Order: sequence, then C-alpha cells, then structure tokens
Amino acid sequence: MGKKWLVYSISGLRSASTSKDDLQSKTETQSTRITSKESSSKQLTSGMRGNENISRAKDDGKLSKGDEKNLKVKSRENSGSPTVNMEGKSANQKGTDYRPVVQPTRRPENFLKVVLPRGNMAAKHAASAPYHIFYTTISDAKETHNQPYSITFLEILDHSLGELKCSLQINFMVELGWLLAQYYFAGYSEKRLTILYGEDAPELKNINKKKPHVDAHHVNMATPFGKHHTKMMILCYEDGSLRVVVSTANLYLDDWENRTQGLWFSPRCPELPADAMPFDGESPTSFKKCLLRYLNHYQMPQLAHYVERVKRCDFSHINVFLVASAPGSHFDMDWGMTRVGALLRQHCCIPPAENSKWPLLAQASSIGSYGNDPKLWLTGDFLHHFTKIKNQPQMLSAPAELKIIYPSLENVQRSLDGLLGGGCLPYAAAAHAKQPWLNSFLYQWRATCSGRDRAMPHIKSYMRTSPDNKMAAYYLLTSGNVSKAAWGSINKGNSALRIMSYEAGVLLLPRFVMNEDLFPLSDGAKNRLIVPYDIPPTKYASDMSPWLFDYLS
Repeated sequence: MGKKWLVYSISGLRSASTSKDDLQSKTETQSTRITSKESSSKQLTSGMRGNENISRAKDDGKLSKGDEKNLKVKSRENSGSPTVNMEGKSANQKGTDYRPVVQPTRRPENFLKVVLPRGNMAAKHAASAPYHIFYTTISDAKETHNQPYSITFLEILDHSLGELKCSLQINFMVELGWLLAQYYFAGYSEKRLTILYGEDAPELKNINKKKPHVDAHHVNMATPFGKHHTKMMILCYEDGSLRVVVSTANLYLDDWENRTQGLWFSPRCPELPADAMPFDGESPTSFKKCLLRYLNHYQMPQLAHYVERVKRCDFSHINVFLVASAPGSHFDMDWGMTRVGALLRQHCCIPPAENSKWPLLAQASSIGSYGNDPKLWLTGDFLHHFTKIKNQPQMLSAPAELKIIYPSLENVQRSLDGLLGGGCLPYAAAAHAKQPWLNSFLYQWRATCSGRDRAMPHIKSYMRTSPDNKMAAYYLLTSGNVSKAAWGSINKGNSALRIMSYEAGVLLLPRFVMNEDLFPLSDGAKNRLIVPYDIPPTKYASDMSPWLFDYLS
C-alpha cells in the first residue's frame, strides 16, 4: 500500500493565538491571529515555508484577514490503496480495511521543540490516576518538560496506548498542516481522521480530495455571538476500545507551545461484549449518556460511526461528569450553568454554614460583557449556580466571594512571548470601558508552582477552595470562559437557558474521584489535586489593569 506523508513547515515568524476564541459580545465576536517570535526549530522542511499570518481588527469592529499561512501538503499515493471501512475488524483480525502504521522517515526531534521518548505514555497515564488531568508542556520552560502531569500532543498519539484505528477531532481553530504532522510523526498518516471545526479555514474545505482518509466539516452557528468552541477528541483503537480527551487547546502550533492549557485524558474504555445493549457500560456519572447526547446534538451523519463506537464501549470506570453547552434554548438541566448547578446541588460537600467562606476561583482566558451591574449576570445567576452545595438551606444567605483569575497587562508583558503572549486573551477595551467595576473581582495570573508563570493561560477552570486554601470542593476544567455565550443566560419570561456556543468540560467531584468529600491541595498530600496556578491567587494592585487585546494594535 502506498504511503502518504506530510511535508510541512512553519516560517520563522509563526501564526499565533486563538484570538477568535471565546467571544461573548460584540467586542468578543472578533478574533485576531498574531505573529509570535522567530523559531527556526519549527521548520519541518526547508522546501516548505509558511507565511506570516496576521489579522487586525478594523475600526468598524470587523476583522480583515491577513496573509493566510502557506500550507503545502505533498503526498505520495499508491492508486491501489484500499478504502477505509470504519466498521472494520480488530487488529487481531486485520481485515481488508486495515490501514497499517506508517513509520515516519523524518525525526520529530528535528522539527518540534519538545519530543519525549516514545512508548511511555501508558505508564504516565496510569500514574495520573485518579484525576487523569494533564497540562501542556511549555516549550520555553524546561522545568515543565519532565513533569509527570505535563503532556505534548505527540504523547496523546503514543503507541503504548494502543494502535489507533480512527479519530475524531472536535475543535474551534485547526491548523491542518500542524495537525497532520502530529499524526505523521506518530505513524498514523494513513489512519482515518474526522475533523469538526468552528473557524473557517480554506485548506480544510476540500481536504478529502487531497487526502481521502481525512474528512473535515465546518460547524455553522446560528448567531455570530456563538462559537463552535469545544475542544474534544475521540480516539478509537484497533482492538475496539476508545479514549476521550477533553481539552482547552486549539489544534495549532502556538496553543501547544508557550501557553498554559489543560486536558482530561480518559482511561481506556474497552469494547463491550457482542451481546451487550447500547447503553450498557454506563458510569456512575452518566458520562456515556451525556457524551452521546452531545454528539447527537450536531445531527451530523459524519458522526454516526463515532456514536456507534461510544455505544459499543464500556465507560463504567469513568469518574468525571461531562459538562457541555450547545446552542439553543434549554428547559432541562442538561446544559451549561444549570447543569453545573444541578450537579453541585447533589454532590458538593461544603458545609452549609461555611458556604459563603469558600470563594469561587473562576480562571479564564477571556471575559464577557456583563452589563453595568455585576448582579445582572456575573454575581447573579452565574455565581448562584457555580456555588450550589448539598443540603443548601432555602433561606437567603451571603454569597460566596468571586475571584476571577485573568492576566494583567504586567503579567503579559513579562510572558515568554512578551506582548504577543496576550494574543490568546481577546478581552477588548470597549467591553472593559462599560464595566469598570470588574477590576474589584480581578486576580493576576501567577503560576510559579507549576513553572507556568510566564506561559499565558488559555486554560479555563473553576474551583471552590477552603478558607485556608488546603482543600477544594470541586474542579471544573472546560473550554468555557466566564461568559453568557458559554454558560447561558436565563430568560426571565419562560426560565429557558439560552446558550449560544458549543463548549465541553469535565467536572471532578471528590466523592466520585476518590470517595472523599474534598480534594487535598497541599504539597505532599496524598492524591493531591494539581492545578497549574498559585493558590491563593494574587489580587490586582490598585494601579493594575487587565490585559486588553487592543494593546496589540
């Protein structure tokens, strides 16, 4: 069978930032790609050169697109290559649909900044139990390279986890050349790949004609304020098993280099017996049911295979809750912030008498437009749902303190990429001018504990911490920023939750993860929950301002 291989490079000035990410208002509906610092190690071949890709926001609030990155894909195909049948046999049987592993002819060490030894990810993943939470390796922070909880994209495809048969990538921004290069170096350049993406990318529209094993589909949104913002992978293996990855990172180079990202990497979900029913193999957290509900919401025939694979696998050992958002008006409690509130109301074990003393840490890479009073949404419905607890008294009580962790201008100035490090933080000056009261809620990005202090956060996470900062009541890792588009706003007329974006995250609750009431945070504690930022967070000084995307203009 013929071998296809990718010849791919990125210019010294590389494309950066998910500036189109996380847009919740008119000031958030625009996005900008900026150019990061020169890095010759990112050139995959001297024969292929990418062009600098810069987008600037026009005065009218629209974006003009700069030169698109010049991606060039070469393939050598054997006309006799078989077509993939995605319902094929296992690797042990290797039917005619089997697509073999194709070892790369080029060394990833020559083109990627951080390449860890192959074959170790299965053991690394096992050691991450019971949380299975990882944070992306920071290329220019060597202390992160060998941390047990650091991960590179190539490790996600490591052969020790099983031989990949096909995979589904659901994301917002996709840089095709970079993504295919990862699969090439993993030996999976012939394996079936399905991509759902949000940001329009010309190179993805007809990729199936150039690479028949790759299918890409743009997800249209009903409103420009909503984004297809989910970052999720479903990795299907030749033995019938699968793994799910829920991430905060887009699928392009800069998001996996000097930015702090988080991901949950599921344990292996084995194939159920042939006589099992489709909804067998459910977890105590109903993860399987929720994943199927999310996938089916797209109503896309291209996902039918992955829906069937999820039905045929055993998720009974999954210990996290899937928390997703999908566009529309929802009257149930299956989506967005009402989903969060319903789960916390059942399982969050903060003593009711102490509830107001446990702050909510809302850490984000973008900030929404909330109006001229925080009670309209931020300290109203949002804070109310994210601070629900078990046995909550019906009487009114003092709300918990809200601490929003978002980089200041000073944080970005000292980042690994300087001001360009703020390219993934699209909070606009026009939005901030309408809500100056927000400064009193803001806390700096400090991450000395994990070696990520200068790696600006594209991660989004939410957590309730004890007054002494030694315990956490829950941890939510998600693509959703602190915005109405992501979590929804409640229609006061009919009580429907109106959501504009697709989002996905995982909620970790101590009772399901480790059969305890709380997560330990202290150094040296058994089964310590590792978060990438310092606790307690550091409040903005009186003369500080939040990072505003306009500083790049």
